[in-house]
Amino acid sequence: MSIKYQACEPFRAYNRLEGRPREEELDDSLAAKVHDPLWMLARQFQFGELKGEDAGSAIFAKAAINTVRMTSFTGANGLKTPYSEAIPLETRVERIIPEIDLKMAVRFGKKFLQLLDEEGSNAPASQGYVIGMYKNSFLEKFPFVIPKIEEGETAQETTVKARSLSLQQASAFLRAMAGRALNGRALWFYLDRDFSNINALVITGNQAPTLDKFILSKHKTIAQEASKKWIEFVVSELNLPENSQDDSWLNNRLEYTFRTSINEGDGTETELKADEYFQGHLDWYSFDVANEKEEGSSSIDESIRKREVLTVIPSEASFAGMPNSRWWEMEDGSIDLGNLKASDTDIAKILVTQYALQYSNDWLSIPYDIPTGTFAEVEGILVRDTFGQNYFVDAAHKNGESWNEWNMYSLTVDKGEFETPAFDKRILLPAAAVKTLESEAIEEIKFIRDEMANMVWGIESRIPDSLGGGMDGYEAARNLTSEFERLIQEDEVEEEIVLPEINLNAVDSRATTYKPQLKYQLGNSVSENWIPFIAVHQTGSNREIHFQRASMPRIMEIFDPHAIRPRTLLLRDGINDDDSQKTPFFINEEEIPRSGVKLTGTYQRTRWYNGKIVSWYGRRKMTGRGEGSSGLRFDLVLDNKE
Repeated sequence: MSIKYQACEPFRAYNRLEGRPREEELDDSLAAKVHDPLWMLARQFQFGELKGEDAGSAIFAKAAINTVRMTSFTGANGLKTPYSEAIPLETRVERIIPEIDLKMAVRFGKKFLQLLDEEGSNAPASQGYVIGMYKNSFLEKFPFVIPKIEEGETAQETTVKARSLSLQQASAFLRAMAGRALNGRALWFYLDRDFSNINALVITGNQAPTLDKFILSKHKTIAQEASKKWIEFVVSELNLPENSQDDSWLNNRLEYTFRTSINEGDGTETELKADEYFQGHLDWYSFDVANEKEEGSSSIDESIRKREVLTVIPSEASFAGMPNSRWWEMEDGSIDLGNLKASDTDIAKILVTQYALQYSNDWLSIPYDIPTGTFAEVEGILVRDTFGQNYFVDAAHKNGESWNEWNMYSLTVDKGEFETPAFDKRILLPAAAVKTLESEAIEEIKFIRDEMANMVWGIESRIPDSLGGGMDGYEAARNLTSEFERLIQEDEVEEEIVLPEINLNAVDSRATTYKPQLKYQLGNSVSENWIPFIAVHQTGSNREIHFQRASMPRIMEIFDPHAIRPRTLLLRDGINDDDSQKTPFFINEEEIPRSGVKLTGTYQRTRWYNGKIVSWYGRRKMTGRGEGSSGLRFDLVLDNKE
């Protein structure tokens, strides 16, 4: 007889292995006793840790270092000025004159009245100055004016006012400040950086105070001193260049260019150039040597060219996350060098990994402090090891070797297109800011190529909002269009509507139901923040071209067609406040590639090494996102949907 049964699942039991402390003290646990030290010694032997090397450790070193410093600075205007480190070199290069917005104008106006009262209170009592005695007069002379569109104005005059009224927040701020604050922007343009221009407001003789002259002659010195200090305050606050031509920005190239000179101490100079600086951070790689250093006299001026011999004990070079040289030493757990994934094309990552894992403890460092703006050269290093042997360490790039030798931090020497490249083997430490704080973009322009329209567009994606910030360019264009539509609607309203007489028996007056299927349109339009640039021949050439700023027409019922002008500081270069063009604006053809260009203007702020806070307004150029299309077309035949 057979008994049928079904197999059941096997019984499983689990038991966790864990330590069972039998003592209250933790001394034995913290001791981390090794029960098999021979195994560890064997592992060290397998990995070559017990293999001896016939070499000693460096215990002593001598290094000879030569240094020279920058002596002059030359901006885009070609004017050479003495080199100074009162501000970072980055600031001196990038700074441009910004637009004084409404908030800044209020602050500057308040500062002027404060300085005027301070100078008046420090003056002798015999001059009879009273605190605030000229406040109302200055408010009337330099007021915040609310724009108001009047009948009979030209299209350009109306456009300027409508552009200001379309900025709703700025208009509200302007209404709040009108009659209550001094317009520092108007005062700045009135003085024009010359404190003696305040004399035009001084009363001569026994004249009665008027709107144009209200400062008493005995207070002339007080007004001059206050104006002088106020101009210095504004220049220091914004780090303004001497004039609009003193900056290093080139509009036709959309980048900065400048040069610095270095006195070699032997009667010669080395000129460094940065012809294409636009990255926003200045460092040694921004420079090239404009010409090779000439042979000078054998005598060296030691006050200019300094030579110093260091005698130090070298220390091991290290970096964050570096593997420890000792086998059983705890390392940084946040760095996993074994988990680095690099393909055969990631040369930089492979080199860093190989250096960290194999050669990191073979490098030594000798610290040496040099001032900023220095060109330094290491003549040689003499190293003594624990066996008493001396070694002279040569540079990896020695003179006389091939041009494609390995080197780092060397500057390229400009020797022409078809000549063998050369390098200056010295190390440059420019006076650049270590870290800067950057505001949101005040203005942003995207240059794109439109192959369908055969032109370049400068799209103002962000424009200044007149309050120290930026706003969306498309929104600003819509607001301006709405402002013009409001003007058109007001102009179309008539007090009395007169209907024409109609002959109902005429054939043309009879009602018809015919509707054409197609309609003709002369052309469409684009958003007003799209500024066109057309290709024109360069002067004296029938082959080379560059892009010239053009304008789209604004067609309205109440005005004749007129040009649409840009609203950003860069694209308005050469355009007057009344929208009339003073000079044309060109951009080199090679500066706008097919990928496009994005240009931003921001306020930047940093702390210099002397503790001084430095602020300036500068621009940065970045690569765009490719071509685009405006959709601009002419002579269109469209479906009649009306």
